[in-house]
Amino acid sequence: MMLPPIIDMRLRPPVEAWTRGSVFRTAMHYPRHFFAFKGARSAWLESVDVLFEEMDSAGIRYGVAMGRASSGAGNLGGVANKDIVDVLARYPDRFLGFLGVDMEAIPQSLAEIRELAHAPGVKGISIEPGSGLTPRWSDDKSLDPVYELALELDLPVSISLSGLLSALAGHDITWSRPVSIQRVAQRYRDLKIIVSHAAWPYAEEMVVVALACPNIYVSPDLYASTAGMICADTYVKGANLFLEDRMLFGTAYPVKDIQESVRDFLDMGWRKDIIHKILWTNAAKLLKVE
Repeated sequence: MMLPPIIDMRLRPPVEAWTRGSVFRTAMHYPRHFFAFKGARSAWLESVDVLFEEMDSAGIRYGVAMGRASSGAGNLGGVANKDIVDVLARYPDRFLGFLGVDMEAIPQSLAEIRELAHAPGVKGISIEPGSGLTPRWSDDKSLDPVYELALELDLPVSISLSGLLSALAGHDITWSRPVSIQRVAQRYRDLKIIVSHAAWPYAEEMVVVALACPNIYVSPDLYASTAGMICADTYVKGANLFLEDRMLFGTAYPVKDIQESVRDFLDMGWRKDIIHKILWTNAAKLLKVE
């Protein structure tokens, strides 16, 4: 099968902005703790040049670096938005970025995002409400200014939810349930919402919420690009039945080798006629990438 260029919707590059703190080590949780996840060579070496070789081999055109503001993320660690903008400027042909909102300092964080939002390569706003220092639901009223600014700037919002992410932050996995996102999507019907990690392991709820809300995009990343992963078939069935235009591909690098992620993705059972949409078209349209 001839594949299109690929947009990887969750890729944390091994550059100093990520590797100097705990955020990259947190992202390496699976390869550090489970033999089945060997991790990428570039990740163990923390080499961006090796990463580019791996991206080229796998056909990854762009990797999307999701922001996470450190002071609101507790032990998960984070990356400063100015550092993200610097990385996008340094590697404009490789990375796109979402700026992170500090859940513990939302007004100040949004002022910074307003200042940086028009920098080249910035494509959205990222929040992780279920795994913050103080966990909250996606429809918490404190997050309304985030959604309102995203609408004003015409940017999508990535809401990262997964049971593992919540657990690593010290919270129970129920903070990753997606029902609160339905309430956000219905409150802000013109807002484009990407659910990164796709609320795993609440895959059935996630697929139904996305079915009910046409402004929600599902981005399962490693949870639909890893052979044998529990719940993966639910995301595949959802795309094959009714979410073909709102399913997105991601690797969650540095979790695993990028080529392996693409191979595993292709063996998941997606309808062949929608694979190009998931790998490129849906994300390119959403992120306004030529």
